Amino acid sequence: MNILAFIVPVLSLIIPPLIMRQYSRKILEENIPKENKIHKGAKVMILCIFLTAVIYIFSLIFLGLLEKTMEFVSAHVTNVFLGAIVFAGVLFLPFLISLMFTILEASRIEVEIKGLNVETPEVVKQILKVFAITLVPGLLWIAVYALLPGGIKKNTPAEMGIFAVYILTFFALAPYWTRLFGKRRPLEEPLRSELLKFCESLGFKVRDIQVTGKKKYKVANAGVTGIIPGYRYIFVTEYMLETFGPEEIKAVIAHEIGHIKGKHLWINAVIAIGWFAFWMGLVFLLVKLNVNFLSPAVFFGAFLSAYIVYFIFIQGRISMRNEFKADEYAAKVVGKETVIKTLEKLAEVNLTPKRTGKLFSFLSLHPSIEERIRHLEEAGL
Repeated sequence: MNILAFIVPVLSLIIPPLIMRQYSRKILEENIPKENKIHKGAKVMILCIFLTAVIYIFSLIFLGLLEKTMEFVSAHVTNVFLGAIVFAGVLFLPFLISLMFTILEASRIEVEIKGLNVETPEVVKQILKVFAITLVPGLLWIAVYALLPGGIKKNTPAEMGIFAVYILTFFALAPYWTRLFGKRRPLEEPLRSELLKFCESLGFKVRDIQVTGKKKYKVANAGVTGIIPGYRYIFVTEYMLETFGPEEIKAVIAHEIGHIKGKHLWINAVIAIGWFAFWMGLVFLLVKLNVNFLSPAVFFGAFLSAYIVYFIFIQGRISMRNEFKADEYAAKVVGKETVIKTLEKLAEVNLTPKRTGKLFSFLSLHPSIEERIRHLEEAGL
């Protein structure tokens, strides 16, 4: 059992990056369109990540490694918050390293096909930035939770209230949070003034429009962040400025404003709070059934179950719906034909297939370009 407890998790971390490496080479040699190569690589990457997560985490649970790790940390670390960080680090740092290598191997397809002048260290740096944006909020919540008085931790409504405040604070500070992980520069005139007037004409308050990303990455995209009027930022990538005209950029920005007008960021915040409520309800049920919730296996089993339900049945469906609604808003503002033309150009410039399959669209939380265009054509706008 000791050998098995070591071999299974190690293999689950080593094999997926090797599979990704092998398939990357195979995909690059195939005689198919460039966009199909990139899409195929993305599908294999998602599959490898899924296999890594499932096999690694469940091997830790069923081989009893979670309990052993917790016992080790508890014996050597007395501070609750520090202990939680060490426990998470010991367990998930190997997984994150495996994940990074899988993404790195997958990125080689896009780097070669697009002819990007990007070295491996720079790709690793970008991956680590994404990890930081994704993981640090979770670590901050651990810190907040660990420092809560014992009375609040035993009071479920109070816990819910604290978590709700935390989530809303995070969404409010998101513009400043995202700016920490990338260089930004002001948009040049006269385009900046033109786009600001466009936002103002839609009754949308924005603090500034800034340029992000590097032209050499060849990614055309835009985004908006922030839930507080007057403290929102719109970001446009360098490559979009190079490849899109003002009217097309307005169509993309109108889509992002559609997310704000549709209260989609608020919806996402409420969903996150709702997921926490669902998880706490699951905890309460386990306690009532006299299940040892302090067991790491039970804890992570409940957590993963709650997250899977949240992601598949709630977040995925609502995210897809939000994209369609944002497209509808953009079509009302700049015209349906302009939005369709812009969507087609996004696919062309970013080397994205118009048809990506329902499962891939669902997992990426974005409908395919084909689905978005079909929805607009059938919306009767």
